Amino acid sequence: MVRWFLCVAMVIGVFVGPATAAPADQSTERIRAAAGRALAALPSRRYPAWSGGFGSWPGPWPGVLAASRNSMATVDLLLQLERGVQSTIAMSPSLYRRPTDLEGIAPSQLDSRSASMVRNKVAFALASCDVAQADVLRTKGVELAMISAWRGDAAATAKALDMLAAFADRSPFQRPGWSLTDDSIALPAGGDGVWLATAWGIGGIADMVGLMGDRIPADLRSRLDQAVRAELERIVTDWADARPWYVKGRDVASNQWIEPCVAMVRACLHLRDPALGPAYDLAVENLGLSIAAQGADGAFMEGLGYAEQTCGPLTDCLTAMHTIGDPRLRSEPWSTKAWAWFLHMNLVGGAVLNSHDCRMSQRPDWAMRTPMPSEVSVLLGSGDPAAIDAGMFLFPQGSATLPGIRWSTATAQRPAAPMRLPTFASFPSQGQVVWRSAWEPPAARPGALAVWVRGGTLGEGHLHRDNGQVSVVNGSRHVLMECGTPDYGAAGFEERYARAAGHGIMQVGEVSPRGRPVAVAMEVRTLDASGGSVRMDTTQASTAARSCTREVTWDDRGRVVIIDAVSFTAPVPAGTEVYRFHTGSTEPLEISGSGLSWNVSWRGATLALRADRPILVAQQDWPDAVRPPFRHRVLTIEVAGRADGLKLDSTLQVDRRVVD
Repeated sequence: MVRWFLCVAMVIGVFVGPATAAPADQSTERIRAAAGRALAALPSRRYPAWSGGFGSWPGPWPGVLAASRNSMATVDLLLQLERGVQSTIAMSPSLYRRPTDLEGIAPSQLDSRSASMVRNKVAFALASCDVAQADVLRTKGVELAMISAWRGDAAATAKALDMLAAFADRSPFQRPGWSLTDDSIALPAGGDGVWLATAWGIGGIADMVGLMGDRIPADLRSRLDQAVRAELERIVTDWADARPWYVKGRDVASNQWIEPCVAMVRACLHLRDPALGPAYDLAVENLGLSIAAQGADGAFMEGLGYAEQTCGPLTDCLTAMHTIGDPRLRSEPWSTKAWAWFLHMNLVGGAVLNSHDCRMSQRPDWAMRTPMPSEVSVLLGSGDPAAIDAGMFLFPQGSATLPGIRWSTATAQRPAAPMRLPTFASFPSQGQVVWRSAWEPPAARPGALAVWVRGGTLGEGHLHRDNGQVSVVNGSRHVLMECGTPDYGAAGFEERYARAAGHGIMQVGEVSPRGRPVAVAMEVRTLDASGGSVRMDTTQASTAARSCTREVTWDDRGRVVIIDAVSFTAPVPAGTEVYRFHTGSTEPLEISGSGLSWNVSWRGATLALRADRPILVAQQDWPDAVRPPFRHRVLTIEVAGRADGLKLDSTLQVDRRVVD
């Protein structure tokens, strides 16, 4: 143990370098003044001002470097990473040097939404490219910095320095125009403010400097510090002036609010200037609001996709605060429970719970045996030994990625433990229930059954119109599903994916826009290892419904019963589609029946439909963003005649033996 601490101390001393407190110049005074204005505008302060100064937080990486001194497993992973960064060393500078016109944007960094624009095309594309390049810095750049710090690799060091130099001279990190997502939007006076490129640029610089230390020439280090200070000034000024839409609208739960606030903390710890205390306190107050707005049950209110983007930096920020002795934010309910929510988003066979704007429906191949970046941060940052045990059950080994190496290093000496996390959970903050018949590591041959059900609450963001969605996965087979989230610029994104048509729910009179949250009361009647039963009132999700309810009951034998009842404020004409189910079948469904009674079957499943009035049942081919071939069959249920409502009982029987 003594040897380990000595190694950490040696690594910190070699790779972090001495503290470099910046002078209290005019920029610092402007930062203090703007932060003071923003703090004064708060209705109240949640936390006392911080007076403890800024100690050193070198990030999570010195522990990895220390482990490499006596762990061949860590060395092997770092060697694999070193081989992997050769492609980054050969990367075209156009991927991290800022373009000044549309033609200079690398094709991989051109946001597809700009293709349909005219007026806002250039501004939006350039601002989006800033985000893409900042992402390169915080991912590929930090990998280069790790290899530079570990081996002193000359080529990796040179490329890392070239990346840092490219960012040291850009001002601002985030150009205006990122909010101009179509031509109908006008840029606000003064611009749309700081955004993700601001946050990710600061985070990338702080991580790379923390690793490379004195390998960065003094003049470049000085320019980087000046750039970080200038970006910090932009953030606090934008908060004081309420310039970005998310500050003006006080959308404290949004990733767009959270990430610049994390960057405020990172900037203060990077600069280590005690005079920046008001900016640090503003960040803590803002993050306190953000954490309080997340689910006290651990849920992230924008779903797994944005949780994976944002919760890692947020949790590492909380760890950094704890490291310098700042206890604020550490014991908030979300902070202590988020790890369980993250794990419950894993279903079976590598499938994940893809509600909200989650662009991921299946874990990527590289993350089948190791946690994804934010999972690593949340599991390790939880302070709960049960989190590590549960994480190790699902993800037994690291990978040759920075998060994977971090995970492997942190768990190397910990013995395996049985999975004690229940196979089921209800997250009332999201109106979401998730269940599986057994926990299985994503990389294991899947055989379990999983069910998730969506209601909805008013505190959520990045929503689809999915209120009432029921998804069923058996092994590696999607039996019932939603359509998922492709690129935002994909053809038909709103109509075929994000709105009600992309979900297996009641279709008449959906509330618009699809991102508007609605309150869907969910009663969890039973929920245990053998199955569950819930009832939802989805009336608020439709402008045409007098009342609309859905009851869902399921068990571990594969029987899922869905009882729907809707009454309309005015009768709907014959041929109106009232309900639909998105099946996981890529082959045509077998449909039989008439009138009140219909039967549908596809590989591994049968569905019996019983209605209180004549219905017409048909099928369509439909696109999805779930898994290849990204097409499936959707089952449509129409009323055969003019109707003031419909009651429909749907009994799904999954053949548990058909798992692939």
